[in-house]
Amino acid sequence: MKLEIKTNFSFPKLSSKISKIIEKHSQRTARSSAEGARENIEKGVSPPLKQETINARKRRGTGGSKPLFETGSLFRSIKGTSEGLRMNEYGLYHHKGHSKGHFPARPFITPSKKTILKSEKALKKEIDKALKK
Repeated sequence: MKLEIKTNFSFPKLSSKISKIIEKHSQRTARSSAEGARENIEKGVSPPLKQETINARKRRGTGGSKPLFETGSLFRSIKGTSEGLRMNEYGLYHHKGHSKGHFPARPFITPSKKTILKSEKALKKEIDKALKK
């Protein structure tokens, strides 16, 4: 009696394609994170600005009461690139907060809820496709 086992998948095929699959997913995640960060800034992040900060902005002529959106420079700098998420350097300081307490952490860098699910579905589809013989 001879036992024969057949498969409809190929791990070597997946292995040869996994690097490109991960790279594409990383790029999609960076774009989604950029979109999510901009969405978070637009809707306003916590904690809100102190009244003294709002008054200082008025004196400077920039105005506005939204955290992270005084001149729009940070907002415009946020991009998802092939190398990852890019923005003005001070964006990360605002995300984490200033260590000496000059300003609180305002975590705003998160993937967009509406695009990250598409990215995850695309990743699964690409892995499934690469696994098939």
